[in-house]
Amino acid sequence: MEAVRTLKVNLKLEGKPCKACQVALQLAEDASVCTACEGEHHQRCWDRAAGCSQPGCINAPLTRLDQAPAAPPPPFGYGGPPMGALAAPPVLAPGMMMCPGCRSLLAAGTPLCPFCRTITSPDGLYHGPMTNAPGAVQSLVFGILGLVICGVIFGPLAISRANSAKREIAFNPTYGGGGLATAGLVLGIIDLVAWGLVLVFRLGAM
Repeated sequence: MEAVRTLKVNLKLEGKPCKACQVALQLAEDASVCTACEGEHHQRCWDRAAGCSQPGCINAPLTRLDQAPAAPPPPFGYGGPPMGALAAPPVLAPGMMMCPGCRSLLAAGTPLCPFCRTITSPDGLYHGPMTNAPGAVQSLVFGILGLVICGVIFGPLAISRANSAKREIAFNPTYGGGGLATAGLVLGIIDLVAWGLVLVFRLGAM
């Protein structure tokens, strides 16, 4: 039996934490699901670990026998570090930084880790380049069209595109256009209400 199922993240898996890096799975990402314990992983995390990250799972990678176990550190006062001493941080090459989420090496100044999607800035806010989320501009256009023609069609389209854009913005910090999506959502609701009133008046006139 295969040890893993590879698939795109669907609505059932969306938001579940990866068993390896604990970062939430995002819609349409490549994922790997262990067939033994049903543990969800990013596909890159599964490949990096060469197996399941759940302790005790039969699909966890085997311990290499050619690696000698590390010797325990000497106790305090017997050649070990002084009491209260902290381990020295790893030395990084010039121009490199370490991701605070998955500890991968990145070029200094990288705003978003490409492996685990963690924001690397000290304040936790994304400061890199942004693009409008898919559907943000469409929602506004459909909302405006619905005020002029066929609001019962363009109104729902505007609302659908706006909600889709807002979900993309929530899960991907490189996406902007939240204001456009909000405007499209409001216009879509107005389209439905306005054309509903028009329909009621016409029926009343009949």
